[in-house]
Order: sequence, then structure tokens, then C-alpha cells
Amino acid sequence: MNKLTLISIGLSDAEDISLKALQEAKDSDTLYAELYTTKINTDTAELSQLTGKPVKKLKRQDLEEEAEKIIEEAKTKKVAILVGGDALTATTHLSLILEAKKQAIPTQVIHGSSILTAVAETGLSPYHFGKLVTIPLPQEGEIRHPTTPYTVLTENLERSLHTLLLLDLDTEKGLYLTANDAMKILLEIEIEEGKGVFIENTLAVVAARLGSGSPTIKGGLVKNLLNQDFGPPPHVLIVPGQLHFVEEEALKLLANISDEDLKQRAIYSEDLEVKTKKYITGAEKVFEQLKLSPRSTAIDEAVLKETLGYAKMYLSDADHYLREGRKASALASVCYCEGILDALRLMKLVNFEW
Repeated sequence: MNKLTLISIGLSDAEDISLKALQEAKDSDTLYAELYTTKINTDTAELSQLTGKPVKKLKRQDLEEEAEKIIEEAKTKKVAILVGGDALTATTHLSLILEAKKQAIPTQVIHGSSILTAVAETGLSPYHFGKLVTIPLPQEGEIRHPTTPYTVLTENLERSLHTLLLLDLDTEKGLYLTANDAMKILLEIEIEEGKGVFIENTLAVVAARLGSGSPTIKGGLVKNLLNQDFGPPPHVLIVPGQLHFVEEEALKLLANISDEDLKQRAIYSEDLEVKTKKYITGAEKVFEQLKLSPRSTAIDEAVLKETLGYAKMYLSDADHYLREGRKASALASVCYCEGILDALRLMKLVNFEW
């Protein structure tokens, strides 16, 4: 019989594997293990002893560049791949299933525990999480950190949703991004982006080794978490969005978040709204008094009016975003408006006072 099966091991170690998964592994003709997409406390020797058959370790290259060899083997044999966490969390594994389907090879997926649901152990509801994103390991020669994690965090916060930030790893090289590293990276991106999305007073939750016998869950303001020791990886970082009162209570009990930290978070959110409204009002007053300077005749009038039009559009966007509750985007938009106005004033093309 031919077949390709993905077998989830689970979050922590070989003891997480289900009875159904174990039986499927024992029934396979060829058994592989993919242990590079997540840190799991097992190896091929232990898995071989557990399943009663030899387990061949797959490297990243084996699945990403030479997957056709596995597909070819599955045309005549029952091939199974043991995968840490849940088998379909990584897109590489889905690609393998899709290729097998295209070649009429029967497939099966045995699911297991995943970080995507285990984060509920923090007390935050899985229903309130937005798009998840991975913070990558810094690359040699990299000048700036990729801003995708910051962008996703911004979008989720604007929708009042929690953000799960997965932390990159390279098990083959023994490299693991810690929650401390991740917070420092986001603070560095914040300096460049300046939207007030991730600052030292941002409320965050760190979860380490969920599903193991020694999990750690700690929450608080970033400035108080930065230098804490969360123990060995794997870690994840969570930035909560709007909190239900049950979630607040759970964070106090499960993540040791204090009432003061929750209060500081509320104050920051209120301050952001007040600040944005102040900037919007200030920009509106500028447009009421703004006059073209004599020097403005030196450039194309249409170009100048078009540039002022962009400033007005950013101001309009700021007002729109604020009414939607998207405070970070509102602040960024009004800052763009102010930037254009200041540039025109410095070029002595317009006259106004803030």
C-alpha cells in the first residue's frame, strides 16, 4: 500500500504523541522525523525506541529542495514523517501534502498540540488573536530589522486583537531567538517607525516551554520584562489587544501582571488618543491660517497645491482612523501631514504658525 502521512509529535517531547499517532508510525514502511521547525526535546534514537523501527532524520534541505524523493518513495510505500508541534503549522508540510495529492498518493494528517492553541494557557482567548507573525533571527550584515512583525502588530492592535509573535530558530545551528531578543528588536524598529506601537510601557506576555513540565508565563510592561530570565527556549512573545475582564483577571493570576501595569497600559492608550486629537486640531488650525509666500511663485503652482492636497488627505485619514479606533494609524497619518507642512515652511513656500 502507498501512502504519505504527517504525524504530529506535539509541543514538548515524545510523550506528547497520541496513541493514534504512535500506531500510525508503527504501521509505516519508512519513518522520518523532521525536527528543525520547532524545538522539541526528543531525537531519532528515542523516537526509534518508541515506535520500534528506525527513524531517519530529515534536514531542511530534504523537505524544501529534495521533497520529490519522499513523494517518489510514497508511490510504493507507506511513508510517515514525524513533525514537532502540529504537522500543518509549517507551510513546507502542506506543500508536501499538496504534491502527493497531485500525484494521486493517499495522504493522512495526524494532528497534535500546537503553540497556536497552547497560548490560551496565558489566559488570553484564542478567539481574540489576530494575524500571527515570526520575528526572524538577525542575519549577518543586516543593517535594519525587517519591519513585517511591527506592521502586523500595528494592524492587530488597530483591530483591538492580540498578537502572537513567534520567535525564529535554527535547530541545526543551535540558534534560538529569545523573548528578550524579540523585545529589543521591536524597540529598535519602534525608534525607526515612531508609531508608539511597541514602547517600554507596552504590555506584553512571555510564554516559554508551553506544554512541558516546566512552563513559564510572565507578563508586564516591556521595560520590566526586558532583562528577566525566562529560562531555556522555545519562547513566544504576546502583545495583548483589547482585554475582556475575564482575560484581565486571568493575566493577573497566570502571568502575574499587576493592577498597576494594567492601569499604565490604559493610561498610555488614553494618552495616545489625546495626543492624536491635539495634533489633528493643530493641523486643522494651520490650514485655516496658511498662506502662500512670495517665494512660492518660483515653483509650479499646481505642484504646490497638489502637495498641500496630500497633506490634507493625510489629515483626513487621521480623523477617519481615530473614529475607527485605529489610534496608531491616526497618529502616523497626522504626523505625515505635519511633515509635509513643515517641509513646505522650511522651504519658505508657505507661511503659518503652529
